[in-house]
Amino acid sequence: MRTLLYFFLGLLALAIASYSAIYFLSPATLVEAGISHERKQAGLELKQIDIAKHDIHYLSGGPNNAPVLLMLHGYAANKDNWVRFAAQFSDRYRIVAPDLPGFGDSSRMQDQSYDIASQVERLQAFVEALKLPRFHILGNSMGGMLAASYSLEHPDKVLSLGLLNSAGVKEPKPSPRSLAWAEGRNILLLENTEDLDRLFELAFNHPPAMPQIAKDYLTEKALQQRAFNEKIAKDLMTNPTELDDKLEQISIPSLIIWGDSDRIIDMSSASIFSQGLKQSTTIIMEDTGHLPMLERPKQTAKHYQQFLQTIAGK
Repeated sequence: MRTLLYFFLGLLALAIASYSAIYFLSPATLVEAGISHERKQAGLELKQIDIAKHDIHYLSGGPNNAPVLLMLHGYAANKDNWVRFAAQFSDRYRIVAPDLPGFGDSSRMQDQSYDIASQVERLQAFVEALKLPRFHILGNSMGGMLAASYSLEHPDKVLSLGLLNSAGVKEPKPSPRSLAWAEGRNILLLENTEDLDRLFELAFNHPPAMPQIAKDYLTEKALQQRAFNEKIAKDLMTNPTELDDKLEQISIPSLIIWGDSDRIIDMSSASIFSQGLKQSTTIIMEDTGHLPMLERPKQTAKHYQQFLQTIAGK
């Protein structure tokens, strides 16, 4: 089975470098060491900044004067979803991949809303704090909805838009996730310590092979964050973002990438984005689920690089 675990090489490197030390390290320490190693291999480093009442953790890499790629993860995810994809670009682009407020290692505040309008404001504060020039923005799932919404609010800041299995429009064909959502069930969150395989089957067409130590770590993290992720889901439902009739206002070059086996946001949604975005290209990736940049990072990166080269040549 294809191994997509972004920190697995780090675990092996740590084992080779200091075999005896493994017995004295906690599972969390081992896994976090693997994550750190994979980031380093991708040319990325962890940074922090305080903005909009939040402590934001983000990955950054690449030449400072290079074109910027701002990468936004999806719901209940984090910045490391982009590591293997970003590794294909960090030699010639400046990479910025934040843990969006409310997710990952960034701040969670019970008295704040995490609907898309609020996140657009925070994202702009983040962009201003880093003094980013005009950039290419891309997002997966909820991150795609945020990227498109940001492009509507701040068209002067965005060079191009990349949407990977994006949320934000009404699905012509409801997915298993949206059908459950309509019944008040959030199947994107773990129910218990045995539930990770079920979630992987939902998100991937070919779930990653993963050592048990890593599964346990991810499960513990997800269950710790479950209550706040439920709060964010309520925020998103209370103030929903509907892009269907607004897409035509986005005039920048746009790339739509979709896995043909997406069970979280049905592939039929790609046609809505394609019809609405004036300058768009659509790529349907075969045998791929909801997270193409994780399931097929090199192939997804190749599609995106071709898109960047095309718009650069115009």
